[in-house]
Amino acid sequence: MAKSRSRSRSRSRSRSRSRSRSPKKAAPKKAVAKKSPAKVVPLNRIRLKSQINILRKLFGVKSYDLSVTCLTSQEIAKINAQYRGKKEPTDVLAFPFYENLVPGRLPTSQEHGVLDLGDIYLGIPYIYHQCKRNNQNIQEVLPVMVTHGICHLIGYDHETEEQYKEMYAKESVILSEFNKATGFNCTPLLQVGHYY
Repeated sequence: MAKSRSRSRSRSRSRSRSRSRSPKKAAPKKAVAKKSPAKVVPLNRIRLKSQINILRKLFGVKSYDLSVTCLTSQEIAKINAQYRGKKEPTDVLAFPFYENLVPGRLPTSQEHGVLDLGDIYLGIPYIYHQCKRNNQNIQEVLPVMVTHGICHLIGYDHETEEQYKEMYAKESVILSEFNKATGFNCTPLLQVGHYY
């Protein structure tokens, strides 16, 4: 689910690229999987970073900043409560840097002055428990979550049936290409539990 954060946070972040993001900032023009709750869930961060970079290439956003942060259940529940009013953990939250995006139309530096897509938060223990319940490998599910998050960062949503179909189609195209590149068999998140 995409939600805009306060614009003051975004504006202050764009003024000084060295300032910290909440909770930590990724290096410019890189997607970094940060803050692995390794004590809770075994997670191969190097593999996840590689998967994120493949997805960024497929989306055509390699020159854009974006942050992918791995959180504990408590951390993502707190963010979910603050921005969505739901006091529970979830799988993925995305906070676009820009407001009022046209789905799939990437912002340009001429329009906005900075190439930052925003932040994706992954609820790693929540995803891990869903994977165990469905007999899935978390490393093969995380690219689906990141794909869903990037779709939100570039303007897609699933609040209406029309938006749902549009976002599902985009996830399908990206994951089909990802599967060809990696040998995985990923399916869109919208197919397996996210609805409008």
